[in-house]
Amino acid sequence: LYMFDAPSGEFVQVAKEVALTVVEVGKYEYYMNVASNDRSFTSQVIEPEMNAVFNHDHGSLIWNYFDQNRAYSFSMVTVDAKHYEALHQGMTRAAYETLNQESWNKATVASQDYILDAYEEDVDMLPEPEMWASDEEDEEYEEEEEVEEEDDEEEDEEEDEESDKDEDEESDEDEIDKIFNRAPGSQGVKTSREVETESESESESESESESEDESEGESGAESGAGADTGSGAAKNSKLAVGYKHGRSFVVRGSRIGVFRHTDGDEIVFDTSINHVDDTRGREFTPSTMMLHEQDSALVLQDAQRPNELFKMDLEYGKVVEEWRVHEDVPTVAVAPTTKYAQMTGDRTLVGLSHNMLYRIDPRLRDNMIVQDQQQAYVTKSHFTTAAATESGAVAVGSAKGEIRLFDRLGVRAKTVLPALGEPILGIDVTSDGRYVVATCKTYLLLVDTKLPDDANGRTGFMKAFPQAQKPAPKRLQLKPEHVVYMGAPISFTPAKFNQAPDAQGSEKTIVTSTGPFVVTWNLRRVLGTGRGDAYHIKQYQDTVVADNFRFGQDRSIVVTLPNDVQSVKRSQLAKPTRESLMIRSSGSLL
Repeated sequence: LYMFDAPSGEFVQVAKEVALTVVEVGKYEYYMNVASNDRSFTSQVIEPEMNAVFNHDHGSLIWNYFDQNRAYSFSMVTVDAKHYEALHQGMTRAAYETLNQESWNKATVASQDYILDAYEEDVDMLPEPEMWASDEEDEEYEEEEEVEEEDDEEEDEEEDEESDKDEDEESDEDEIDKIFNRAPGSQGVKTSREVETESESESESESESESEDESEGESGAESGAGADTGSGAAKNSKLAVGYKHGRSFVVRGSRIGVFRHTDGDEIVFDTSINHVDDTRGREFTPSTMMLHEQDSALVLQDAQRPNELFKMDLEYGKVVEEWRVHEDVPTVAVAPTTKYAQMTGDRTLVGLSHNMLYRIDPRLRDNMIVQDQQQAYVTKSHFTTAAATESGAVAVGSAKGEIRLFDRLGVRAKTVLPALGEPILGIDVTSDGRYVVATCKTYLLLVDTKLPDDANGRTGFMKAFPQAQKPAPKRLQLKPEHVVYMGAPISFTPAKFNQAPDAQGSEKTIVTSTGPFVVTWNLRRVLGTGRGDAYHIKQYQDTVVADNFRFGQDRSIVVTLPNDVQSVKRSQLAKPTRESLMIRSSGSLL
């Protein structure tokens, strides 16, 4: 048994021989105990926050343990392959039954294999697409990224030396409990809708002035300053990135902030839409926001009225239509009908209820669900999120953890991928449907939907996977030892592929966040190495509430904080180090 030592950055042996036992303490409730003949090391509930990583090649299990003060990471290496298989299957079974509240034996053999693969670090996936084989531009970008990383590391080392001089009195404290100080940003929100009367030169001057206060490669546009009379405690909550006019939109209580992207990949505050009201003048806070009809409108939803949607005309900055989708069908999520439908004049959209997938057409009266383009399930499917390919195929995630792949609306799913048990909080798909990324609280699940040995190159959207040939899923997760430095359990925001409407199948990067950290995975690197723990990361002063790539590229990322909106170059994210992961003080963060 080994325990991660934060100061040295290495796993240190704490016992030569231990026994790991899984104990059922109640129906579908399990504890994991690790003890030697002399002492007990840990006893904890088997749950997602453990962030367990199995590695067949090393015969090991690495996981996290949290107490009230800090995070720990343990690693146990089994004596042989037989003991590893028993550990892998026993822990996976306990996790499955805990999350699904049903017996492991109810799952088919194919489903069990799929779930076991998902919990293992070194699962082989299908080869990467041939179109990536000679991507010189991407290789040059990676080289440039590595050079910038080296520069960042040198700057970090200089900052650390200065910090060490000021912290001699704290030298006896544990590394995980040290606090790094950072100057706090200003707070507040602009409350008046600004009229665009300033000249372009004045706007550029303001942008340059603001960017001087930011680190290189990063720009920020505070979501407000000064008086805050309408929604005092409101914070930024939702983000929608537009393709037209270089605008992004951020929900803050019952307001929507509009931000402008500059040619230098910076972002500046543009204007504010005050008082989001329905057509009767009733103010509400949007729980859903989606750009629509060539970015001329926003589709909004009020969580208190799930049977209705609202269309906001962005030219006038007000709600102009209310859509009562269906009297008896509450909509839990909406999505564009195709990957880049927001670039078209398509007025319809995809809707989800807990057990139904359907097309919404606001031109219909009374019932806006298109009757021949709906698919309902008798049992509660607990749908939570959906995303479409460019051809209109749809991937749907559920609170059970299942992923359904539909080739079109109005029919049953071609493929149903088994539930691991954790709710799917968000889902995205590449434009060609080859890859799906599903977000769970503590990991992302990357699925290659290409059918093995299919001469026509079809995916699971077009044809069901053979019963014995479910895809090998890849869990993208943070290393348990890195979580030790971060000091808190993982809680990912919905992950997104970069958007590439002009180049089919060229989505190559995934972005998400947890706490104050933005995280990216290079899809090509994941597929090439088979590793789900090769990621880049950047820490912010506050919790990241939403993030996405700027539309049409993956060079810059829009990062939404509770009181700020920033743009950061992807190259500014670096490989994780102790210095980059240690939580720094800034108001609410410890």
